[in-house]
Amino acid sequence: MFFNRRAVPPDLADRSLFSMSLTADEKGAFKLHLLSQIFGAVAAGVMMNHDYIATNGLGASVVQITLLAMIWPVSNLFSVVTSHFVDSSNRHSTAIFIGAALRLPIALMFFSSSVNFMLILLFLYFSSNSLVIPGQNAVMRSRYNKGHRGLLFGWTMTALNLFALPAAMVVGALLDADFSFYRWLFVVEGVMGSAQAVVMGFMARGMKDPVAVAESNIRDFFKSIGQVLKGDREFLKFEMFFMIYGFGFMTVQPALPFYSQEVLGLSYEQYALAKGVIGQLGLLLLAPFLGSKMDKLHPFKFTGVVCFILAGFPLLLVGSSLFPSIGIPLYYAAWAAFAIGIAGVVISWNMSSMFFAPEGRTATYQGLHVTATAMRGFFAPVLGSVVMKYLGFTANFLLSFLFFTTASILFLLHYRKRSESPDSD
Repeated sequence: MFFNRRAVPPDLADRSLFSMSLTADEKGAFKLHLLSQIFGAVAAGVMMNHDYIATNGLGASVVQITLLAMIWPVSNLFSVVTSHFVDSSNRHSTAIFIGAALRLPIALMFFSSSVNFMLILLFLYFSSNSLVIPGQNAVMRSRYNKGHRGLLFGWTMTALNLFALPAAMVVGALLDADFSFYRWLFVVEGVMGSAQAVVMGFMARGMKDPVAVAESNIRDFFKSIGQVLKGDREFLKFEMFFMIYGFGFMTVQPALPFYSQEVLGLSYEQYALAKGVIGQLGLLLLAPFLGSKMDKLHPFKFTGVVCFILAGFPLLLVGSSLFPSIGIPLYYAAWAAFAIGIAGVVISWNMSSMFFAPEGRTATYQGLHVTATAMRGFFAPVLGSVVMKYLGFTANFLLSFLFFTTASILFLLHYRKRSESPDSD
């Protein structure tokens, strides 16, 4: 019934972290993974407040906030290139260490109050993801056994958010007390973000994928990518549907800080509570459960369900804008819906490419996945800003709802079609 290209024995998938039998290599890797996520959590606490620091504190314009929303995806544009050559050379640790170095310059915001300079430094910071995220996937593929990966990754996401939530609240409180603290906060983000990647790099040392990709020149690179796009139609369809989800996520991003400031009048601490605490509770509380489900369910079904839940986020934002007397409670409720849906999407975003990738191609597939994020990053935030400017916040939220719902329907319909096909087993 399921398209079991990566079938998982039920006795493995149903185990909890405390009852599953982990190898010594898995235990060692998992401990380092937890440490990496704790460092990343502190950096994430600052990261969640980027847009409000720029909007409410540094006086960013709509154009600058749109660029801020674009930087994270667009900086990943060449992920597929770097990932392919990392797969070819098996130098995952070297690539991740380079990514760690790219995260340090954000600390230079200690000396600046320029939004434009902030954008340049963040471009460097997020460019590191082109190296670190595919490397992380290759590490999980190599260090964790099939049937354990989703659950173990889910627990690391819980650890990240266990520390990120209070970090976000501390950041908001510090900014409300004295906005000049933002200078030190960017230093903390640079050091902790770099430390996260360094630990991940140590996890990758000595790691060899079971099958190495022989091609390492530009000509063979394009040939290899063409083979993936033409030959793996399931992966291509997954990416197409995920692209639609991504438009829903990115079109709403430029509107959030302006809506929070101009319509709701939120303080830094209130914004941090909504986005940095309520919005991340799903990953804190549900990540291991969702990770175990990801181990068992087909990515099309899993992602379709969580996109449907995520559609409640912009829908509740519509209610917040239409009923201002209860605008703030509905705003918080919207972030609660976001928390549940985005927890599943994060698991899917990080794990799904491993489902489709053959041995030795994990980083390449994840690189394609990350590069697709960059492609929609050129258009979705601009579309969201234009709709917000000319049609208002409510129209922006409705557009996001439409994208999320469409993606959910497409994922689930394709899963149903696959499950009914005689070739699906």
